[in-house]
Amino acid sequence: MRKPERRNHRSEKAHLALNLFLESVRKSEGIEALAVTTEDGFLVAGVGETDVEWMGALGASSRRATLKWDERTLHVQRVEVNRVPMFVTSAGRAAKAASLKAGFERILAS
Repeated sequence: MRKPERRNHRSEKAHLALNLFLESVRKSEGIEALAVTTEDGFLVAGVGETDVEWMGALGASSRRATLKWDERTLHVQRVEVNRVPMFVTSAGRAAKAASLKAGFERILAS
């Protein structure tokens, strides 16, 4: 018997799938915006009603757990995805980095 599909929105293209995944996490965890960047601040994926590219670059370059930006509190977490160090920057509240890592590894392994 086939398991029912738990995801409503999906894509075969990795960059779209990553953004759909982040949007799902953002909504379910009540996060204003999320950005995932490489160590040098290059945006891998990001969602939210703000400049996620700039937000992610700030998070990656700061290397701090929290910082203030544009009247928001940003939460920065370092994660390693498929042996590649990345930074998860979230606005409003911290994201569950372990869940993000598992989702990214699943999507990027496909």
